[in-house]
Formats: sequence, structure tokens, C-alpha cells
Amino acid sequence: MLFSFLKGDNNAFSLIYNKYVDELFAYGIGLGFERETLKDAIQDTFFKFYINKKQLEGITHLKYYLFRMLKNRLFDIYKSLNKENIVEAPDLPFLIEPSVLDELIANEDKLALETEIKTLLEILTDRQREAVYLRFIQEMEYEDVADLLDMTAPAVRKLISRAIKRMRDENI
Repeated sequence: MLFSFLKGDNNAFSLIYNKYVDELFAYGIGLGFERETLKDAIQDTFFKFYINKKQLEGITHLKYYLFRMLKNRLFDIYKSLNKENIVEAPDLPFLIEPSVLDELIANEDKLALETEIKTLLEILTDRQREAVYLRFIQEMEYEDVADLLDMTAPAVRKLISRAIKRMRDENI
């Protein structure tokens, strides 16, 4: 799709938008942003993506690139709303709602499983929740998760490993 878009196929842009808009929205909700702010940020992200076609040629992980663009845009919005001089990205709370997991849970025990997952995720730190979401729900590589969280890949592996251990220990 990206190759077609770069060659001028506007239909490919629509396909990219439709493929990723819901995932970007769910990620932004998880970061705690209001729906209207998030909708604007996603539109800004795709607008910037569209007008900067020439800078996209080296991209190998389109999904990661869009997540990074959105996170940067949301950070800019966060800074402007707080009107403070923020030197580095804040540790925003990352809240995963069961609605994000709806597509993954398709059996008759859905409600019980949602409740159990939400309970298990609540015991994690915000950072662990975000890392687990990006790695397992969004299926990103450890390196991409590390870059989004401003960590090293081994640190992300350790963070996720501890999160899983914590959930297992709690679930016994």
C-alpha cells in the first residue's frame, strides 16, 4: 500500500487511513486523550503523512511510523494545553479499556474474560500496560515499542516479562 501511495495512488492513501485509523484511535484513548482532541490529532497526523510523501520512502514499518507520528502530535497538544516548558515526554497514564480488546475476545465467556483482563491490566504500571498493549494488541516489534517508549529493546523485553510475571502471579 505504501509503495502505491508513494507512486501517487490516492486510493492507497484511503486504504492506509482505513486500515490504521481505528488502531490509532484506540492507542490515543489508551493514552488518556479526549475523543475530539484525538480525532483532530489523527487528522493532523494523516494530513502531515499525506503532504510529506517524499520523506516516506525509507519507511519499512508503516504502522510504527503512524503510531510515532500520532504520539508526537499528542505530545505537542499536551504541551500546548499545559503551557509549560516540558523538556521531555511525560509519563502519561496508559489506560486500556476492554473495548479495545473486543475483537480479540469472541467466545461465550467474553464478559468474564474482559473483567479478568481488565483486573490483571489494572495491577500493571502505566508503562507496563502501554508496552503490553503495543507488543501484543498492536503486534509491534520490541524495537518499535522501545522507540515509542524511549527505552532500549532489552529494557522493553524486561518490562513486558515482568508485566507477564506479575499478571501470572496475580492470576493464580
